[in-house]
Amino acid sequence: MLRNDHDALWHNSLTPQTVRDGGFDATAVVHGKGCRLQDATGTWYLDARAALWNTTLGYSCERIVDAVTEQLRRLPVAQMIRYQEPAEVSLRYARRLVAALPDPLNHVRFGSTGSQMTSAAVLMSRFVRKVRGETQRVKVLAFTNGYHGTGGLAGALTGERQMHALQAPLAPEVHHVRPWDLAALERAVERHGPENITAVIVEPIMGTDVVPAPEGALARIRELCDLHGIHLIADEVTTGFGRTGAMSVMAAQGVLPDMLVLGKGITSGYFPLAALVCSDSVFDEAVSRAEYVFPHGCTADGHPAAMAAGLAVLEELADGTLLERVRTTGAEIRRRLRAAAAEIPLIHDVRGEGLMVGVELRRESGRPGESEMAEVRDACKAAGLLLTSTNNTLVLMPPLVLDEEEADELVERLTTALRTVVGHGS
Repeated sequence: MLRNDHDALWHNSLTPQTVRDGGFDATAVVHGKGCRLQDATGTWYLDARAALWNTTLGYSCERIVDAVTEQLRRLPVAQMIRYQEPAEVSLRYARRLVAALPDPLNHVRFGSTGSQMTSAAVLMSRFVRKVRGETQRVKVLAFTNGYHGTGGLAGALTGERQMHALQAPLAPEVHHVRPWDLAALERAVERHGPENITAVIVEPIMGTDVVPAPEGALARIRELCDLHGIHLIADEVTTGFGRTGAMSVMAAQGVLPDMLVLGKGITSGYFPLAALVCSDSVFDEAVSRAEYVFPHGCTADGHPAAMAAGLAVLEELADGTLLERVRTTGAEIRRRLRAAAAEIPLIHDVRGEGLMVGVELRRESGRPGESEMAEVRDACKAAGLLLTSTNNTLVLMPPLVLDEEEADELVERLTTALRTVVGHGS
C-alpha cells in the first residue's frame, strides 16, 4: 500500500525535509536535448554534470538510440557468464574496444557498473595470485579521497572517511596513503611488504575534487609496481571515453596499467555498462590452469543493448574530431574561469583536463562549509546551471558535445552565480 506519494521513490537525496516539502515532483526531469535538461515545471537547464558525469554525447544522440533499438528488436537478451553462447554483438564490441586501446590491453570483461568492475579488478588480481600460488598477496593500496565506487570491496577501495564510517565494517586488506605522495606510497609498500601486496589502484585524475596526477607521478607508480611485481589498476571510469580529450589518460601518457576499468561514457549513459580491460600477461595467467575459473559476474553483464550502445559510442569518437574539440573547449573554459578569479576572489583554483574541470572555492576565512557549498549550487541552479560540488570544489563535467556558444553560456552562468554568492556574503 502506498503510504506517501513523496517517499515511494527512495532517491539518494531524499530527506525528511524533502518529503515535507512535497518530494521531487517539481524538480524531476522530463526531457533532455543536447546538453540541456527540462524539469517538470518546464524550466530548462544547461547540464554541466552530464547526469552523473556519464552522458558524454548528450541527451539526443540518434546513433545510440537507433543502435539500441535495432539490437532490442534483433536479440534483446543474452548472457556471458556461463556456457558458450555469448551474443554475437558482444564479440564485435569486444574486438572494437580493445582495438581502440594500446597493446597489451587486449582482453575485456563486461559488467554493469564502475563499482562492480573496480571490485572485479582487485578480485582478478587476487585470483591470478592464487593461480600462481602466491596466496599471501592480497593487500591493495589506494589513495585517500580517491573514489572507486560504493558498497562491498569498492567502498573499501574508495578513500572517503565518511563512507568508511557509514559502511563499516569494510572489506579487509585495503590500505590508503595521501594522494600523489609517492614517498608515502613507497613507505607503505615497504611497511606492508611487497610480497603481500597484489595491486595499487589509482585514478589518473581523481574525480572527487578533480586532482590530476603531478607530472611524472603515474610513470613512477608504474616503475614501483614493476619493481615489486605489483599489479597497477587504473580506474578510468570517469576519465575514459573522451572526458579529457583521450580514450584513456594513462594510454595518452604512455603509462599502461595491468588492468584498466572503464565506465560512465562507455555508452554515454544510455545503457548500464562498465568494462575491465586486462593486459596479455594478466589474461594469460588467469586462464593458464583449466581447474581455476574466475568466479565473477552477473546475469545482465554484457547485455546486447549495452554492447550496441558501446559500438555506437566508438563510432561517434572514431575520427577524433570530438576529442580534439573537448581539448580546446575545456582549455578555453579553464582560461576564462582563471581570468574571472581576478574579480571573484571566491575562485581559488581552476584545474583539470579536457571537459573535466574543477573550480576550487575558498574565502579569506578558509574553505566554504557544506551549507555554503549548497548555497553555491542553489545559486547556479537559479542561474540555469546544473553542476556537482565535492568538498570545496565545483566539478564541471558537461557533455562532450558542448559547443562554443554553450561553453560561453556555462562560464557566464557560473560566474553570475558566484558573484551573487559573494554579494550575499559581503
